[in-house]
Order: sequence, then C-alpha cells, then structure tokens
Amino acid sequence: MTKIYLKSYLILLITTISLTLILSLFNYFIPFDNTILLICIISLTMLSSCIILGKKCQKKAYLEGLKFSGIYLILITLIKLITSSQFNYKTIIIYFLTIFTSIIGSMLGINLKKE
Repeated sequence: MTKIYLKSYLILLITTISLTLILSLFNYFIPFDNTILLICIISLTMLSSCIILGKKCQKKAYLEGLKFSGIYLILITLIKLITSSQFNYKTIIIYFLTIFTSIIGSMLGINLKKE
C-alpha cells in the first residue's frame, strides 16, 4: 500500500508543478485572482492523484482519500509553519476543499476500476 501512496504523491507533485506553470502562463496574459488559480490547481491535482489511488483500493475508498488528504495537509501545514505563513479563512476553506476533492476522487477511482 505504501507504493500506491508514493505513486499518488508523485503524480500529485508532477501535476501540481505542470498545472502551476500552465496556469501561470495564462495568468500572465489574462490576469485574474490568484485564489482561483490555487483552487483550480488543488482541485485538479487532488482529483487526479486520488482517482489513481482509488483504482488501487479494494474497498472503502473514501477512507483512503481521507488518509491521503490528511497526510498532504499535515505536510502543507508543516511547510506553512516553517515559512511563517499566515492561517486565515481562505486557508481553512482550501483545506476543506482538499479533503472533499480527495474523497470524491478516490470514490470515483474505485468506481472506474475495471473488474
């Protein structure tokens, strides 16, 4: 199961970096709010990595998605504490969005699995 989590986190990292580059280019030509960029990146990356995680699950994919997002949020919180970033209402909303998206993604993944 550890390999599945590592593979999902690797996909999360790769898609986050690539989507950040692509959406930054769009933002350069058509400026819009950075919060929208952040929400789009987090939603798409968590959804894609949790779909792959859900395809490898045998049962209770929502718990696997919850564990996946929990570990991710702990790491992000540690990074925020190290860099002295502020916690505000946007951070809390983004954390809940991350949890919700990961649960939905893993549930989609287990249903897309071919039997």
